[in-house]
This record gives sequence, C-alpha cells and structure tokens, in this order.
Amino acid sequence: MKYVIALVLSFLSLLGFAQSKKEIKKFKIKSTTVTVVDSKEDTNGKLKKESYEKYDSNGNVVEEEEYNKDGSFKKKATRKFNKNNDVVEEITFDEKGTVKKKTVTEYKDKNPATEIVYDAQGKVLEKTIFTFNALGEKIQELTYDDKGKTIKKSLFTYDKNGLKTEKKTYNGAGELIQTKKYTYEY
Repeated sequence: MKYVIALVLSFLSLLGFAQSKKEIKKFKIKSTTVTVVDSKEDTNGKLKKESYEKYDSNGNVVEEEEYNKDGSFKKKATRKFNKNNDVVEEITFDEKGTVKKKTVTEYKDKNPATEIVYDAQGKVLEKTIFTFNALGEKIQELTYDDKGKTIKKSLFTYDKNGLKTEKKTYNGAGELIQTKKYTYEY
C-alpha cells in the first residue's frame, strides 16, 4: 500500500499538484515522496527515492530530504516556522545525518531582521543584518563573521513599481565583487 501511495504522490508531484501550498492545505497532505526508475541504468525497474517533503498544517515544508541518483541518502533539512509562516530555524544535515549548520532568523514587522548561522557545535559562523526602507523593500544586507568583522555587503535598488533593478555586492574591504541587474518585460 505504501508503494502505491508513494507512486501516486510521485506522479502528482510531477504534475505540480502536490507542490502548491494551497493544495497541500486543502487536501491535508502530510508528505510527498518522489521516486524514480531510471530505465537506462536499471533494467530491473527498481524504484529509487529522489526526494521527500513533510508538511505542517499550513502547508510549510518542515522536513526535506534529498537522495543521490542511486537512491542513497544525500542530505536533510528541518524547519520551524513562526505564526506568520516565516522560517525561524533551519537545520541542515549531511549524508551521515550529522548536523552541518543551523540558521536562525529573527523578524521585525514581518521582515527578516537578522539571520545567524551556527556550526554543528553551536558556534556562530556568520550573522546577517537586513535593512528595509519605508516601503518594505530590502535595501541592504550586511554579513559579519564570528568576530563581528564585515565579510559582505549587498545593496539593492528598485524601480518606481517596487521591482528590484540591481543588487551590488561588496567584499569586506568594500570592493565591488558583483553587480546583478534585473530587467522586466511587460
């Protein structure tokens, strides 16, 4: 029976059905498992797990697993959400199930204010502080290392419609390292 359910959910996810948060809530879907049979590599038709997602009652992905092409476990992430369905904690695990990092995000006025990344031992790796303008547009990200030294700064600009037009990223020395431009067709 589990085999049939996994196959049906795999098919539905390929159609984009189970990927919609609205449908996940409406049909009270608890999880989605995607399995594949690679006909070129496996003439026996053996099902291999590709991914797994577990949802909360709001349709948020609280657990996500990825698998290698051979079906072996690759990595996992777990998430916790606040009352606004924003991710407040994400823990990532490696192929052995060991914690790689933990990311904690704090919000102010529905926008992320800070994001702190910890290593497996709980040591701070980096901290990012977000700044928003009066329109709620993110205008700056400042990322610091564990000692409080700036390692990256990103500045964002927007057009009159509130669409992002540019992101400039600078290294810790203030040197421009990348410019991304966004254009839109109407």
